[in-house]
Amino acid sequence: MLTLIDQDIAHITRVMKPSLCGDLGGPILPATYWRQRLYKLLDSQHVTKRQLCSIDDLLLQLDELDGVISHARTATHP
Repeated sequence: MLTLIDQDIAHITRVMKPSLCGDLGGPILPATYWRQRLYKLLDSQHVTKRQLCSIDDLLLQLDELDGVISHARTATHP
């Protein structure tokens, strides 16, 4: 049975990267939004070890994507 936390993790896994990559206008939702969502999940009372590992992986992906996007933005607009 999937819990609400599992559903949130699955949703964030699916949409975080496309949302950050966005379009020509930039990200649809910024990295700060996703970081807040993930930290809110971490603050939940009953996070399992598997969920904790998934959230940690997403935070690492977020840091990497944010770095790549920031670098690309400064490279195109010095």
